[in-house]
Amino acid sequence: MTPPHHNRRRIATLCLLGALILYVVSIWYQGRFPALEYVSAFAEAAMIGGIADWFAVTALFRHPLGLKIPHTAIIPRNRARLGRSLSGFIRENFLSETYVRDSVRRFDVAGALVSWLSRPDRRAMVAERLTQAMSTSLSAVRQSAAREFLTRTLRHHLGRINTSRLMGSALSVLAAEGRHQALLDDSLARLSRWLDVEDNQERVKHFITDTVFKLFNPRVMGREVSMHRLAGWLINERIVEQSARLISEVSDDPDHPLRHHLDRQFADFIERLRHDPAFVRRLDRLRDDLLDNDRLSHYVAGVWEELMDWLARDLTAQDSQSRAWLEHFIDYYARTLEHDAPAREWLNEQAVTLLPALVERNGPRIDAYIQRYLDSLDSDEIVDQIEKNVGNDLQFIRINGTLVGGLIGLAIHALTQLMLTL
Repeated sequence: MTPPHHNRRRIATLCLLGALILYVVSIWYQGRFPALEYVSAFAEAAMIGGIADWFAVTALFRHPLGLKIPHTAIIPRNRARLGRSLSGFIRENFLSETYVRDSVRRFDVAGALVSWLSRPDRRAMVAERLTQAMSTSLSAVRQSAAREFLTRTLRHHLGRINTSRLMGSALSVLAAEGRHQALLDDSLARLSRWLDVEDNQERVKHFITDTVFKLFNPRVMGREVSMHRLAGWLINERIVEQSARLISEVSDDPDHPLRHHLDRQFADFIERLRHDPAFVRRLDRLRDDLLDNDRLSHYVAGVWEELMDWLARDLTAQDSQSRAWLEHFIDYYARTLEHDAPAREWLNEQAVTLLPALVERNGPRIDAYIQRYLDSLDSDEIVDQIEKNVGNDLQFIRINGTLVGGLIGLAIHALTQLMLTL
């Protein structure tokens, strides 16, 4: 199929040829029909206008008639400069932080996401794509070279972690504004409810009896006397009940002395993490021992391989649990966004905060990418692309130049004759 701009080029060329034929015919018969001088004036100006516009349009893309006339083949000759100008224009106008922020603020990101995820087939498609991506990534990671590289990298970075500083910072955040007390309250409440169950009390009694008091079987008159009954009675009547009572008291009393004791111990532990060199060295030694422990490494590697085997099988199964979980999560996320206006507002705020800065930071990279792409193109490719997109309008310039030039020539000739008769 012939491109539209090629058809327009033929029409423009035919207009120019028509003006030429009209000029020749009008000159030939002008002696017999003096009025044809107006036609010849029209045709002459039309040819001049058509040729001038043909030259201008052609000079944009190539040398007219192959003659290397100065200031022709403008686009191929200035390809690099045009590429820099184009990429700079895009970066400064379309990728500027201000423009992107205004665009994102006008665009309801959360609403668009909810609308797009409203259809079940789209949610299933997202889950399927994520599952495929996970499967591909897992296959790449499980290759021996990648696995060895990741293992070395992980061990290297874990070995450089400042364990005491990391633990100290995490516990300090937990201790801020009494958050550790809230965690303690929840733990004590759960433990108290658990110990209120009679079966759980029996489990505790049997555990302590079998693991602790079994060791204390004294000898009387050379014979070993079992302490099981005495131990069971002590546990049943004293230890378990007293422990449950103490846990309940601490849970119900925000000002219990044991809480203050735990607070002091917690603060002392954080202080040691930060300022006790011996304790810091002990933690670092423990970290290094764990990393250098071959048995532990083999065990962790075995567990990891089993997990990866299961995940690899699951990701490719027809009834994949991972895919089902992803679909459930996406469905829950979409329904939550749909009915939770504050959540949508928060998501839009995050988009306004993060996307403009992200685009601004990567603007130079996008600029360089556009320039590299344009530099990689052949001059003929660039010319073909531009002609394909704007060539239709450029050929209309030639057509209009022929017609408008002829009308102007006709008007000038008519005015000249009018002035001569006055």
